[in-house]
Amino acid sequence: MTTKKATLENDYERMVPEFHKDRLIYSEHVTRYLAAKPIIKNKIVLDIASGSGYGTKILAESAKFVYGVDVNEVAINYSRKNYGGKNIEYLVGDGESIPLDDNSVDVVVTFETIEHIKDYRKFLDEVNRVLKTDGLLVISTPNDVEFAEGNHFHLHEFKYDELVTLLRKYYKNIDSYFQSTWKYVAIGTENELSHDTNGTVLNLTKKVRDQHLYFYFLCSNRKIAEKVSHIAAIGEHYSDRQLQTKDMSYEERLSNSSIEIEKLNDNLVETRDRLVETRDRLVGSEVELSSIKQSKAYRIYTAARSVKHRLANTFLRK
Repeated sequence: MTTKKATLENDYERMVPEFHKDRLIYSEHVTRYLAAKPIIKNKIVLDIASGSGYGTKILAESAKFVYGVDVNEVAINYSRKNYGGKNIEYLVGDGESIPLDDNSVDVVVTFETIEHIKDYRKFLDEVNRVLKTDGLLVISTPNDVEFAEGNHFHLHEFKYDELVTLLRKYYKNIDSYFQSTWKYVAIGTENELSHDTNGTVLNLTKKVRDQHLYFYFLCSNRKIAEKVSHIAAIGEHYSDRQLQTKDMSYEERLSNSSIEIEKLNDNLVETRDRLVETRDRLVGSEVELSSIKQSKAYRIYTAARSVKHRLANTFLRK
């Protein structure tokens, strides 16, 4: 009997608390689920692209029942092992073919999913199919204007108007929220700063709509009564000394790289010069050979060699 693999790798395609706790990625992901937790109370919920299962477990603390669906079988096995519960069922399934019945869930939660799916319209069709007619979609995705380029897991990132226009084809009502990231400054006792705290947070650096890192929308064909309460979480530790060390290390690596590039360039120049010299010698040899072939001595030598071969053939025939 084969044992199903239940170990995830730290490939940054999904957030796994055992790898990423105390990192910014952990705070970003957990905060999304904590924001959704109150508004799915006593509901039947689908967490599509449930990843390692930590978020499904958070939702299950409030929901009546939660389905965690992910395309990765290893992630599903990991979720069952580490984040299971009596009101949780994990299923292997594709976002373009969700393994649930029509009109079977009250709420669909889909965080950082739509940008990973090639046919995202088919994905929204599937979400709409499994959602009850008066159901609620809670969706978040990166803001293409603000998010870093080059994430090879992302097939399509959305701008605000583009995403709203797309979602309005499926839902009459959309309430817009945003997830943003700042550097955080705090003053408190050693105890307060080493534990969870609800200290006063002053927003001294305001942002406009397109400066927020993620969109966070509630969508429904009914009037949306649910509200997402303001929630904030401190991310990873910021250290001037560590940042300085990283900067110095980067500058040192850059300097070393520049030296290596200069050496490579010198080697290329030397190789080019040798090739030019070889080419010139070959050209000179060809000119010399052509001159020899045109000389009277070479013609006499060739004629004599021809006579020699004829005499030799005559002798062999006898």
